Amino acid sequence: MDRRRPAPTFLARPGWALAWAQAFPDFTPAPLRCTLSDGSSVIVPLVRSRSRLLPWRTYSGMPWNGWTAVITEESVCAPVAAARSVLHALTHGFCDRIAMAMWPLSDGYEPAAPLAETLQTHELSAIDVSQGADAAIAGMDGKVRRMAGQAERRGVTCAPERGTAALNVYYEMLCESAQRWGIGKPTIPKRLFEAVAHFGGDDMEIWIARHDGQAVAGGVVLYGSDELFFWSAAMRTEFGTLRPSNALNVALIRAAVARGVRWYNLGTSGGLPGVARFKDGLGAQRFPYATVVAEKPAFRLYSRIRANLRRAAHKG
Repeated sequence: MDRRRPAPTFLARPGWALAWAQAFPDFTPAPLRCTLSDGSSVIVPLVRSRSRLLPWRTYSGMPWNGWTAVITEESVCAPVAAARSVLHALTHGFCDRIAMAMWPLSDGYEPAAPLAETLQTHELSAIDVSQGADAAIAGMDGKVRRMAGQAERRGVTCAPERGTAALNVYYEMLCESAQRWGIGKPTIPKRLFEAVAHFGGDDMEIWIARHDGQAVAGGVVLYGSDELFFWSAAMRTEFGTLRPSNALNVALIRAAVARGVRWYNLGTSGGLPGVARFKDGLGAQRFPYATVVAEKPAFRLYSRIRANLRRAAHKG
């Protein structure tokens, strides 16, 4: 089905779940086929995590504040009523624990507040590029747009690069950024990038911004049929005055339009106000979404006991 027409977001495509399973052996792809009351069927891409001690059935759609979608046989998002029905069924006794968020850029997206005891709220930023690159760029803050032009005039070039060498160049910049942020190492391990590159094929691109041949910024993007998702970004601060990030975002807007998708999805901002403001300056809208978490009482009790034991061991 994915070969015939990919899902609207890469995070609901097989390559994403397969990459997680390769990078993290405790995960297994677990797409569910659900039959609706009218006899039609939909697919919900999920991953299942395995417990090494107890046979808990736990699912995620998707990990790390990601999202999934309820997809029809035509690989488009199911109508809101159908998605609501499926979400209700999955969060009411289907398994021991499930955490899932629906792709918030789908038509008619609505938060699922009444469906579970726990909601983890998030916000992503995205630009509708359906009117073309020039219209999207015109929607930027004037200062941001001028800085992108200045970067190009100063010789900053942005283009996708392929292969192991490109990933090594990008990951080196990401490691430098992690050290600068005081977190030691990137939150995304290199093995996950490698797995996504393997299973994503041409639908994962590594973009590098260069100045005088030197890599100064970069990003990794993932394509669904309806979006370009800017999954990961890095920049060398000593080249910040060149404004390579501005130039890179303009290049990615043009890439999204060339690919024929509707959305340039800039993802979440990690609770960093400065990052969110930068995306606002790019002309992005903010889209709230929620991860619905539903747990059976036995699993909830197990989780509490385990957490208490960990705290006690830490104090000891």
